[in-house]
Amino acid sequence: MISAFVSALRPLIEPLLKLRFEPPALPEGSQTLRKLKPSERYLSYAYTGSVLTHVPPLLMIPGFLISGLLAVRAVSWVLFLVAGLILLGTLVSLAVSLVVRRLGWELRDYLIGSRSLRLREGAFVQRELTLSYANVQNVEVMQGPLERLFGFKSLRVSTAGGSRGGPRERGAPSHEARLVGLEDAEAVRDLILGALRQQRDAGLGDPSHEPPRTRTQLLEEIRDAAAALKLATERRARGTSGDPPPTQQGR
Repeated sequence: MISAFVSALRPLIEPLLKLRFEPPALPEGSQTLRKLKPSERYLSYAYTGSVLTHVPPLLMIPGFLISGLLAVRAVSWVLFLVAGLILLGTLVSLAVSLVVRRLGWELRDYLIGSRSLRLREGAFVQRELTLSYANVQNVEVMQGPLERLFGFKSLRVSTAGGSRGGPRERGAPSHEARLVGLEDAEAVRDLILGALRQQRDAGLGDPSHEPPRTRTQLLEEIRDAAAALKLATERRARGTSGDPPPTQQGR
């Protein structure tokens, strides 16, 4: 029922969002190991969340209607008008929310690569994130009560310096990726950990902690190298200047 309602309204809302449906790609040099999308159970979970957030405004409408019936005629029509506006606004907001949830589900993609992880999400605000395995510190499977009810799990991949805050906290997405709506989150975690171990065993993922050299340091190194070359040249010139080598004296 909800899917049919969303399909009917989608042509009216989708053109306004100016979305890009091209699939994301991994950085050059990273081989794609698996492509993932969230489960349809996650879409049902998203629909349920949208409906529940619009219930409180609807509960206000009976109160306005009852007050309108009991009030004098000069006030009753105002209360009926307010009830009608609340109903209309709530239904429009719910319709837009359901369509955006559907588009957000379709636009959510996960790419598991040999060297990095690529994530794309969002309908109102489209966001793409790439995490290199060189900086990954933790890969964690999570499942809350509602996720258990709908039958899916989430996977959080955190990097060095990543935030441990909630999923809605500002700044958290810059250092972690959340792969939500997975039915086989453990298998995806093992795949990422295997690629991470393979990269580190090959010595490709060890980050360099050596501070960058300044221009002055580079010039000093060039000066020292030139002085060493000059000294070696002078020594060789003295060795081939024609001086007779020392002779051994007879006993």
